[in-house]
Formats: sequence, C-alpha cells, structure tokens
Amino acid sequence: MSLNKFSKLFEELDSNNSTNKKVNALTKYFKENSNLDNIWTIYLLIGKRNKRFISGKSLREYYADIYKMPTWLIETCYAKVGDSAEVISLLLQDKLLEKDIKEDISLDQLINKILPKLYKLDENKKKSYIKLLWEKNTKDNQLVFNKILTGTFRIGVSKGLVIKAISNMIKIDESIILHRLMGDFEPNEETYMFLINQKLELKELDYKPYPFQLANTFDEKIKETTLINEYQFESKWDGIRSQIIKRSNNISIWTRGEELVNKTFPELLKIISNFKNDFVLDGEILIWDEKKNCPKDFSQLQKRLGRKSPSIKIQKDLPVVFIAYDILEINGNDIRSKTLSERRNILEEKLLNSISKDPSIISEKIKITKLLKINNWDDVEEAKNSSREINTEGLVIKNKNSKYLPGRKRGSWWKYKIDPMQLDGVLIYARPGSGKRADLYTDYSFAIWKNNELIKFANAYSGLNNEEIRELDKWIRKNTLERYGPVRSVKPELVFEISFDNIQISKRHKAGIALRFPRITKWRKDKNIMDADNLENAIKMIKN
Repeated sequence: MSLNKFSKLFEELDSNNSTNKKVNALTKYFKENSNLDNIWTIYLLIGKRNKRFISGKSLREYYADIYKMPTWLIETCYAKVGDSAEVISLLLQDKLLEKDIKEDISLDQLINKILPKLYKLDENKKKSYIKLLWEKNTKDNQLVFNKILTGTFRIGVSKGLVIKAISNMIKIDESIILHRLMGDFEPNEETYMFLINQKLELKELDYKPYPFQLANTFDEKIKETTLINEYQFESKWDGIRSQIIKRSNNISIWTRGEELVNKTFPELLKIISNFKNDFVLDGEILIWDEKKNCPKDFSQLQKRLGRKSPSIKIQKDLPVVFIAYDILEINGNDIRSKTLSERRNILEEKLLNSISKDPSIISEKIKITKLLKINNWDDVEEAKNSSREINTEGLVIKNKNSKYLPGRKRGSWWKYKIDPMQLDGVLIYARPGSGKRADLYTDYSFAIWKNNELIKFANAYSGLNNEEIRELDKWIRKNTLERYGPVRSVKPELVFEISFDNIQISKRHKAGIALRFPRITKWRKDKNIMDADNLENAIKMIKN
C-alpha cells in the first residue's frame, strides 16, 4: 500500500475535467493496487464519515508556532486559498528538505495506527509529532496528508464515478455496486471482497437500504405534453426521508443520508416487529398531530434527532409516525422493476394484511400516504396552494408506469412545491465564505423592524450570483461599522428579499421567530430600509 500512489491518483483526478479520463484513472488504480489500498481509497473518495484528527484552525496554529510565522500572515494566506490543508501544504514546500529520509506510509497504517496517537498527546507533543510526520512525507504527499489529518477530503470525484470505475473493473452492473455501498462500511479486506463479489445473494445485503429515487423540480411543460391520468398525486411531506427494512427478523431504519437511526426511533422498531411479512418501505418519518390529523412542524421532529435513547416522555410528547409511499421489496423479492401502480397495489394489500397483532397499529404509527383525487391541472394548482394548511410542502407527482430507479430520472417523479413565503430584510452583518469564496463576504445576516429598532431575524448564504456577490463584497468592505473576529457589522442601508419555506415562533432566536430554509431571492435596490418588513408582519404569517 502506498500514500505516494494515492497522492498521484489525487493529483490526476483533481487536475482533470474529463469524466472518462477520471473513470479510466480510477479503474487503472483499482486494478494495480491491493484490496486494502482500494477500499481505503473508496472510503476517502466517497466521503464515508472521514475522521478528523485535528481541526483546520489548529493545523494553521500549529504551523505558525512550529515555524515561527505570524498568525495573521497565515490567516491572510488561508483567506486567499480557502482550504487549511492546501494552504499548509503550500507553505511547507519551502520548509522540507528532500534529502531527509522519507517514508511511503500506507493509508491503513496512517489512518488506523499513526494518526490516532494524536488523541493521546498534549498540545506540545502533538505539534512535535505532526512536525515529524510532515518531515517524513514528500512534498508531493503533503496535500493529501493534511486533508486526511483534518478530515476534509473532498475533490471533484462523485460517488457515481467511483461506482462506474468499480463496475468497469469487475463487470457488474453499477446499480448493484451502488446498493452495496449504501450505509456504513468498515474499510477492510472483508468489505472489499463483499463489494466486488460477482455472485452475491440478496440475504448478504440484509441490513443495506436501496439507493433512493429522487424527484425533479416540476416542469410546466408536462401540462402540455402529457395526460393527467398518467400520474398519481401525493402530498410532499416535510420530514425525514427514510427506508424501513424488515428482513429475516432484522429491522433497520435508514435515512436518505445513509444514517442508521434505529436508536432514535425505538417505537417504530417495536411496531414493525409485529408485521408478518418482510419488506422494504420507502417513506417519511414525521411528528404527527392526531387531533388535526396532519404532521407537526419540522422543528418538532428536530427535537428527536440525534437522541440515541429518547425517554418514554419524549416518545409520548413527540410521537413519530412513518408515512409509507412505496414498497421496494416484499418477502425477499426485489420489486423495484415493477411499475409504480403495481407497487402501490402491493403496498396496500401486503402491508394492511401483514399485522400479526392489533390491526389498529397501522393507523397509529405506520400510515400509507393517501392518493389525492385530481381530475385536471386546475385541481393540481388548488391542491398545491392549500398544502400549507396541512403542514405539507406541496405535491409529489409520479408517473404511474415508472420503475423505482436510483437518483433523479427525468419523466418519473416531480416535486411541485408551494410558493415560498417572503420578507424584506436589511443587511446588518456579513462574514467570509469558505473554500473558493473564503476571501469574499458571502454569509449574511438580516434584520426587520421591531418598533423603531432593527432586529436580526435570519441568516442566508445563497441566492446571489457571482457578479452580485463581488459587488456586495466591495460595498461591505467600504461600509463596515465594527468587526467581531471574521464578522463585520455594516451600515443598515441595503434591503434584500428573503424567501423561506415556513415560519414559526422560537424562543431560541432574538426576534422570537425561526425560518425554514431562508435564502436571498432578490436584491431590492428599489427599496430603502424604511420599506423593510416588521416583526408584526412576520407574526401575522404564523397566525395565518
């Protein structure tokens, strides 16, 4: 195994824009290297929860202390480069002597044995140890080494390219490789042999979720080119997209982010164990309001997230349900190739008849999403526009003949979201972005009026184009009032239209409100700050 070879692969991938050349480089690399080297490479490239041994800030501080360089100078370099690992690797080029003895460390040895020692050392010993590791690595290896050290291993290689390269090498369909890579995995020989096995049984994937099918943004042309009866219409739920898997008495709940959340939702595990059939369900986890028969705000669900052992009280106060809208497997049979209509029939028939104990359990915790009665496109608009009344985000429009395929497939599923809410806010704070935008002010805070005072109500990081960002950056630098570390307060002169998906009361925020997915949709150069919205308008939105 060789860090040298991995660094050369990294350089080849990072400097190449051709998809085919990247796939060919990966395929060649996998063929020429060991199993353990390959699985660590896959682990790093697709971002499987890479460990962070020290932070980027600590890396910069250590370098400044070791080589007696002013911190402000390193921070200036960092602001231009935008990546701690990269800026330190560049600064190291003049510090390292190639005549020193270099070691070609293996990835496995580096990540499993060498770097974990840092956790046991005090600050001074950490600095000495990192200096020693820098000196043992060649100049060409410094960038990769520092990226592994800080857990920021990101380059222009998608998971799809890695899968395509593995598929090319072992001549197995890409969808099978994608399925095997779902969820967590340990980077070891056993995992690699599982990944490249050409005769894999379904039972060997017992705990693995299927790759999720995703919806495209609704295209208005559909109204003109297709018939309404070709689609089924469902509510777009605002919860956690998940798959519930029951195979051979093993139950697992996976989120779309490939996180296993069994411990977070123990009541769902208990209920699923009462089902006779095995299955894989695709759907959404929500906090449900039984009185109103609709989901509660996503903020209520957030209170359950991250809790590994929720108390009985929390389970009672924040009751979760699983809304099933598709079935991908039944009693060991993969049915993703069946049409959506066929799968819907199986979902209704097999799930409803699968309860081995109290049938009422189906309506309490496991629900099947209702299909909306739609006769024409006017009905679609009406259903979409009334979505907020039942705490949903709009509609999902699905082709009845569509198969369940990974990713976003044109012509299969469409998301038709309600129009966002909007408030006009005044820019009051700005801070630099990250990565390539580390030297530009791209992260902003906005305020609305409360009586005669501007009070912060939202942060937004997206919505402006590159030209607007550069123009605003120049304005911010010229109109700074005070600095608080990287944050600048600016003259309250500019008004922006802020869009968001939902709004609610929040005791955690100064304005007393919280927005869901705030983003900038327009720079209102036609307005002055007295035209900005006030807190009273925001509260009215919540009441309405």
